[in-house]
Amino acid sequence: MNRIMMKRVLFLLLLSLSFSVSKVNAQVSDLSESDIQAFKDRVGEVIDMFQNNLSILGGKKYSQRVKQTYKKSVLKLFIGEGQAYTDPNGQYREGVSMQVSSVRNGKEVKRKTPLVTYLDNLIKLPYAEVRLSKADTYRISNIYKVGDHYEATATIFQRFEGFVGKEMRKVYRDVTQKNIKVYIIPENDYVLGQHWSVRLGDIEVMETMAY
Repeated sequence: MNRIMMKRVLFLLLLSLSFSVSKVNAQVSDLSESDIQAFKDRVGEVIDMFQNNLSILGGKKYSQRVKQTYKKSVLKLFIGEGQAYTDPNGQYREGVSMQVSSVRNGKEVKRKTPLVTYLDNLIKLPYAEVRLSKADTYRISNIYKVGDHYEATATIFQRFEGFVGKEMRKVYRDVTQKNIKVYIIPENDYVLGQHWSVRLGDIEVMETMAY
């Protein structure tokens, strides 16, 4: 990553962090600092699982059988598991949407696609190898209570690299800032008892920077 790119990413991170602190203080006064940290830690675990599974789906060294197993694991992290659902606010949704982007000739192009379609397309990308990794740590912001549950926004910086040919020549790479809707929902079962369950929602691209 060149120096200009690095400065830009750092600026976005600092801006996001500053905004996050003010929002958290304003909207979660009913939560203790330990509650907030526990929520952030759990959301972080889910985000890490999501990004790690994407790397396997995009990688070419894994069999289709393995990829289908990980695809199911990814879907379980999302509200509705890729299908139509009613959100905790009682609103019917067609299914979680994933906004994707790319930069061609200096122009950023965005489009929305259903989560299941996105995962299938990731598996079928026409590169010899695809690498998806964290460009930086996630940020959790805008935690607020809605009825009996909480909602938040997770910001991730994701690096995408595409390679072609036997020599594995890198032909495309970018870093994308994405905002993920997060639901923190109270659940009760025989094993865990009363607990908070984290589910991811719609994903929006904020900015993509090719380098």
